[in-house]
Formats: sequence, structure tokens, C-alpha cells
Amino acid sequence: MKITGMHLPGETLTASERSWKIGVRPAYPAQTLSFDNVLQTGQSWQVMASAFTGLQQDTLSGQLSLSNRPPLNIASFIQSLYAYPYGCLEQTASGVWPSIFTSHAQLTAMGIKTSSDEARRASIDTGIARLAGMQRGNGSFGLWSKESQEEFWLTAYVTDFLLRASEAGYSVPEAVIGRADERLLRYLQDPAQIETSWSSDAEALRFSVQAYAGLVLARQQQAPLGALRALYEKREQAKSGLALVQLGVALKLMGDQPRAQLALVQGIGLDRPQQGWLGDYGSPVRDRALILSLLTENQLLPDMQGPLLIELAKAVHGQRWFSTQENNALFLAARTLQQHKGESWQARLQGEAAPLRSEGPLNLGLSEQQLRQGLSLTSDNASPLYGTLNVVGYPRTAPSPMNNVLNIQREYFTLDGKPADLAHLKSGELLVVRLKVSASERVSDALVVDLLPAGLELENQNLSDSSASLGESADALKESMLDMQQANIKHIEFRDDRFVAALALDGYTPGTLLYLARAVTPGSYRLPPPQVESMYVPAWRAVGSTPEKVNVR
Repeated sequence: MKITGMHLPGETLTASERSWKIGVRPAYPAQTLSFDNVLQTGQSWQVMASAFTGLQQDTLSGQLSLSNRPPLNIASFIQSLYAYPYGCLEQTASGVWPSIFTSHAQLTAMGIKTSSDEARRASIDTGIARLAGMQRGNGSFGLWSKESQEEFWLTAYVTDFLLRASEAGYSVPEAVIGRADERLLRYLQDPAQIETSWSSDAEALRFSVQAYAGLVLARQQQAPLGALRALYEKREQAKSGLALVQLGVALKLMGDQPRAQLALVQGIGLDRPQQGWLGDYGSPVRDRALILSLLTENQLLPDMQGPLLIELAKAVHGQRWFSTQENNALFLAARTLQQHKGESWQARLQGEAAPLRSEGPLNLGLSEQQLRQGLSLTSDNASPLYGTLNVVGYPRTAPSPMNNVLNIQREYFTLDGKPADLAHLKSGELLVVRLKVSASERVSDALVVDLLPAGLELENQNLSDSSASLGESADALKESMLDMQQANIKHIEFRDDRFVAALALDGYTPGTLLYLARAVTPGSYRLPPPQVESMYVPAWRAVGSTPEKVNVR
């Protein structure tokens, strides 16, 4: 806004300018389409523009990854972490981790839009401050705030990140790391400190926490060798190969090479069980990626790194959704691999005058204009060339209802508890929105996201608080309010354009959530469906059904 022409007797007034940023988004969440191929010498790979017709063309962006080894598309992992809009303890650390090791120029070359290196460094400082603010009195960290329950495995994870940020030159309060180290030492020496209420295997969780705590302390030469050796004697408790590899690296750093070698070999051969939730935020993909990253970073077992990469690439292939933990682990694995040069390769991309050349993985950002022409790539390489293309865009139509393990339903009511007529809302009318979430298994980290349609605004009133009231006319909704007060809600956010809640589900009792929304701006608007997902088993998710539109008069 610019205001000119202001005149007062005896004064000279300059023009006044102010600006604001207003968030704009389509009604439905973005989608990612993935394509991959293996090209032999002289072979071409074509992806026609018609493959993207389900996405709005003016929202398209793409990342192309090429390598003469099975590829990990580092750009897509960074992009996913930057785009993730929520910020628990793990998500905050994972989301800012890649910024430590990348520059504005590198990100731009990958097709990732960032403003500047100064802004990137500022985001790291903000992330460090947010993590420090989530540190509890005993040195551990809480999931959503310092008042949240203690997070044991994540305390080691966040301390690991803070150490790496400090080593990269960022300002991390010494007291924060010092108190965290003291807590990690307590974990390592006294496993009784580690609570295991939501774990399907208490001993396995304690072993994972102790192994990671030992690794973080060993990187600072602060891990007692006797405690590491005592943990090694309990290695049969491990149900995650990552924990054994972390213990092996810790033993090596503290000088016990024989036990380190045995722990590493045992860890590589141990697969995580498919069923159950250990409580270490892991998955088979996360474990394999971090194992590969640790081996490459510490130059261990070089003969095993190639087979591990092939195994990891196969596991990633075709997987549609990744948690923030998986995305960061894959970024770390891809980053360490990019630092190792191999045989040079060459390929020709249609529309590019010069051929593409590299001695390692190459990541290239593709613009909307390039994607509208489709992809045509020809290999000039003597050995196989691996290509992966990820295209992100907003869909033209609403996502279809679906559910896997989780389920979600949404209803709208008037204040007197009667079903609301979404086709005939009046401006200023207040609605009660009820979400019912259920699960067929125990889910400790269900994240509910209900995007608001344009024309409706949230009333920031937390109905899980017993002091909140809908007035005497809401008798029909009192039962739902009581149900919400019984739900195991971990976190609630009231944002400009969405209602967000994190809750734990026991697999039997549905969780009820209520919030207030007000019809404000007259018009006809698309109505996004409600969604829920497990933050760390992202295949467990549901998209609810919804009317197509809401009308405000």
C-alpha cells in the first residue's frame, strides 16, 4: 500500500509505504509424481508432458537425479523437508538439518527456491533457538514444548544436530549441549531412566536410546568405554541394525576396534521387525539410510557400502510417502555419497545445449516450462545410468477418500447441535466442526490436518479445555466435548488456514476433536477433505470424504 498526496500546513510529508505477505494456496494439498529408469549406452528415456495432466501446469516443479550408481534424489528429500509445515521436536531438527550442509547456489541448481544464504543461516538460528526452548529441566527435550513428556531417542537426535550445527560455525548455547550431554550420560549408565510405555519392545527401545547416546557422547570423547562395552554385552536386545552400528561407531571412536568391528557387521545384518512400534522413530528405510551415512562418513566397511546403497535404492523405489525422519536420513546418506567421486559419465537432455557430465550424482531442477515440454534424456555412458524424476504440483481435483490403519470423519453443526447446511451458510454464522479419528492399531503420533475452505475462519478457542464453553444452547454437543477431554491430545494449533492436532490412539477408542469456525466472506468455495497420518509410519493415513463446496451468503 502506498499513500501519497498528504499535505499539512508547514510540514513536508513523504509518501507512506507498507507491505504485507498473504498466504495463498490451492484447496487441495500438493502431490508428488515419481518416475525412474535405468539407461544403457545410447538408450533414451522419455516422460511425456501428458503424465502430469492431473496437476495444474502453473504449479509444476521438478527435480531430476542422475547417477552411474543406484540414485538417491537428494533434491527431493530437501524439498520435502523444507515444505513440511509442522514443527514438533523431530520435525524442527530434521527440517533445518540440510541447511547446515547446503548453500543458496547449490539449492538453486537443484530447483529449490530459497531467498539467500543470509535467510538460510537465519532459519538455522531460528531452529536452534526453537530446539533450545524445548529443552526440559533435566536436560532432555519434549516433543512439542519443554512442558511435553521426555523424548528419549529424540534427545540424542537433537543433541546430535546441535553438535553438528556448532561444528559448522553456528551459535549454540554451551549450556544447552552441556545439559543434554549430562542427560545422555544418565541414559547410557542407567537404562531405568528410559521410559518405554508406548514401545512394543521395552528392551529394544532402551538399547537404541543407549546406543545413540553413546555415539553422540563418543563424538565428543565423553562416552565411558566401560559403559559402551557393557552395552555391547547386551546386544541381543537390539531389534534395529542402526542401534548396533551406532554402538559400533561409538566403540571405534573410543578406541575398542575389535568390538566395534563385530557390532558393525552384526548391525548390517539385522533388519527391523515389520510389526510394532519400537519408539525410536525408525523404519527400515530410515535405518538403512543412516547406517549407510555413518559407514560412509566414518570410512568404515567400504566393501559393504555398495551393496547397502543398492538395497536402499530398492527400498526407496516405489515408496510414495516418507516421514521427516526418513527424508533427513536419506538426505544424509545421499550427501555423504556425493562427496565420493567415481567414474565420469555423460548424457544429453533435450533443450540443453551442453551435455550433462559428472563423476558422481547430479541433481538438476526443472522448471514449469521444461516440464511442459516433457523429459527426453539420452545416455552416452558406457555403463548403466540411473535416472529419477520427481514432479511436484497441485492436483486439479480433490483427493479420493482412502484409509489405511487410520480413519477420519468430519461433521459440521450449528451451535444448538443440529447439522449445519453448508450450501446455505450466512456470513457471521458460527459452526462447530467435529472430527472423529480412529485406528485399527496403536498409533502414538497421529497428526490431524483439517484445511479450511476460503470464506471460513477459525475461532481460536481450545475446546479441550474444560473452561471453554459453547453456551447453554450446546447441550447436544456436550457429549462430544466430554469425549474430546478424554482424548490423548498431545498438541493443538489454530492456524490462519487450518486446524492441526496431534494425538495418540490406542487402537480401540476413537479420538474426538472439536473446533469453532465462522463463516466470514460471501462466496462459493471448494471444501478440502480432512486428513490424518502417522507422522513416522507415513503409509498409515486417511483422507476423509467431504462435500465439494461450501456457500456463504
